[in-house]
Parts: sequence; structure tokens; C-alpha cells
Amino acid sequence: MSLHRRELMKRAGIVSAGIAGANRLQASEVAAQDVELTVWDTLNTPPRSDIADSIVAEFAEAHEGVTAEHRGWALEELVSTLPRSVESNQGPDVAQVNNGEALMGPMIRGGQIISLQPYVEQYGWDQLFPAGLAARNMYSADGTVFGEGELWGVSAESEIVGFYYNRTIFSEHGLEVPTTFAEFETLNATLREHGVEPIAFGTLDKWQAIHIFGAIQGTYTTREYLDNIIYRRNDASFEDPSMLDAATKLVEWNDNGFFMEGFEGINGDDAVPLFTAGMSAMLMQGSWAAGQVGEGLGDDAGFFLMPPHEAGGTVLHVGGVGIPYSVTTNAEDPELAVELIASFVSESANAKFVEAGILPAGEIPADLVTEGTLSGDLYGNWNTALAADAIGHYLDWATPDFYDVLTANLQSLLGGQIDPQAFVTALQEVYAASFE
Repeated sequence: MSLHRRELMKRAGIVSAGIAGANRLQASEVAAQDVELTVWDTLNTPPRSDIADSIVAEFAEAHEGVTAEHRGWALEELVSTLPRSVESNQGPDVAQVNNGEALMGPMIRGGQIISLQPYVEQYGWDQLFPAGLAARNMYSADGTVFGEGELWGVSAESEIVGFYYNRTIFSEHGLEVPTTFAEFETLNATLREHGVEPIAFGTLDKWQAIHIFGAIQGTYTTREYLDNIIYRRNDASFEDPSMLDAATKLVEWNDNGFFMEGFEGINGDDAVPLFTAGMSAMLMQGSWAAGQVGEGLGDDAGFFLMPPHEAGGTVLHVGGVGIPYSVTTNAEDPELAVELIASFVSESANAKFVEAGILPAGEIPADLVTEGTLSGDLYGNWNTALAADAIGHYLDWATPDFYDVLTANLQSLLGGQIDPQAFVTALQEVYAASFE
């Protein structure tokens, strides 16, 4: 048994369970014996799934009497399955719990996950992310106020959404990475004119529509507005010029053929191999796809962020912290589960992510940023955005059911069933109703 584990046992009784689940937890007072740990997350494709498998296996090997199993899910499946599983006492010990009102808030209020605040100092989690990013995994003790209070989850990865590009295709058509929004639009139009699919993109499983809309909206918005709408402050409204402008531009891009033909029948994960097979010049996707893109496209792969409307301007990029790992109230040994979460943000875990070209938690050391490579592009852009406080939010965090509302309305917008004004009005009606 490790010295660290012995120290954990001395701390018996300090786990905060949070609301209804408080009386269901007791911290371990004896060494874990024959404990089975299960981890559910969204690391469901290589190389991320391989990394998670190895972290979990190594943790079990280092703890006598412990077995551990990792299961990767598609995001939608995890979000819909996790609360029901925990409620029926069939859930995992550790799970990724989507930030904000998408899942974390409802699960805190339902007493389904425990507060990690008692462990912050012990594991140094207050130093892991800048305050603005750490807030995305925080809620008040009663689960009613997002963005402040106690820590309820720990993210193993950072995330930022941008555009992967095929260097060879760009070179063949005399194209360069755009520095302004207008240049990006011209680039897309040029590719379409030359018979090249501009952006691999799919809405069959819905979530990519949120990201492309958020990426465009990030060029029109401000930090104050975006924080207000996500943290539900100061009477913020979705009927905002930045939302209307973004919806109008999204329709325009669709009409101009910037997205891969047939995107309605393509899901987000399938868009990646289409891009790496050379079927498009670009892929709109998050940093989590870097390992898969690098494996598929090799040295031809590059990455850039959505450019601003004016050179040197600011864009609030979709992203931030990865979906955080939380301990559920089903955990047989909560302290052991907390220790397992710590292993996902250890130096050895970070090294695994970096080796695979994936963006780990926090700032990336400068000596790991190699110019002219996919990982160098990704890490350099992340560090620049982080330093400028230019990391935005995922809009589906706004209310418990906003993912379904936002994606359904985006599909209607892209399909021509509603116009941009009707789109923002529909979002605001649901948002306003969530305060009643």
C-alpha cells in the first residue's frame, strides 16, 4: 500500500456528499480490499481511449486488492445514461460529468456526485487551471449557482475548438492560414470554386452544430456577455446582436457551400476520417481529435483557430476545460475514487496526452511547442488564447435541457425551417423559462 493511500485513510470522514446524497457516503477507514472501480467517460476512440485504459490499469496495478475498468461512451449516451444509472445505484464510481446546467448542476442538486473541495489543497487542484477556467467546474454547495463555490470535478484535458487543415491541399491551391474572418470566408469560397470540399462537418449526432455556431458567435461577442449568459447573471438574453449575427452568418456559410455536402447525414466522429482521407481541406473539430488527426494525416496536418474580424482582434473560442471527472455517490470507496481522478491529471498522465498530441490540463511548456507540427500549432494556439483570456464557453451549459433545445433549433436553422430571428427567439424563450 502506498504512503499516499495510508495518508488518505487517516482523513476518514472528510468527504462532502452534497445535498440529498450526503447521508449515503462514509469515507474509508480501512485499506481498500477487493474494491472494484469503474470509470465512465467520453474517451471512446484511440488514442484517447488507449490513454484512459492505461491510466486506469496502472492505477489498479499499484493498489493491492483493487480492480478497475474503463468504459468510453459517446457524449450523448453518457449524458442520458449516467444520472439514471447513479439513481438506481448501478452507476460508476468515477465519471465525466458535463459542465454547468448540461449535467453537473442537476446531478449536484440530485445528490448524485460529491464535492471535491476537501481535496483541493491536498492535490493542488487550485493551481491546475487559472481561476476563470477553474470556475467552469465549480458550483455553490447547494448546486444552484454555477461558476463559484466548491469544486465538483477535475478536468484531465483542456479543450479548444478550431480548424484542422490539410497542408498539401492548402499548398496545391495557393492558400495560407487566414488571419481575418474575411480571409477565412474567401478561403472557403476559393476551395468550393475549385471543387474541393471546404470543411468536413456533420450534424447527424448534433453536437458539431453547437461548435460551429459557437465559433462564429465568438467573433461577435464579449467576455462579459458570454460569462453572463452561461453563469446566468445580470438578465442576459439570447436575443443579443452577437447571437443574431452568428445565426445569420451560419445560414450564409451553409448557402455558400462551406460545409461538406451531405453534412446532415454525417456524425461528428465520422467527419474525422473523412478529413484525414483527403475528402476535405479542413475539419471543424476540437483539440480532442488531434491524436486521431495526427495518426491519419501525419505531417500534412495543421491547426488554426477562428480568426477575428480585424487583424489583432479578439475571438472567444469555444472550449476551456475538458469534461471534468467527478465521484458519484455510488462509489464504494470515495477516497480511492478521488485518488483515481488525481491519476488522470498526474505528470505521467499529462505525458501520455502530450505524446499523443492531445491537449492536457493547463498551460503547455514552451519546449513542447514545435513550430510547423500539428501539436505545435495546437499547443501554441492554446497558450496564446489562454494568455489572452480568450477561451469561451459551450453554449449548451446554459440550462439543463439546453443541449436538446439548441441542437434542434440549429438543425431547423440549417434546414431552412426557421430564420435567424426565430432561432434566437426560441432559445431565449427556453432560457427565460429556466429561471421561473
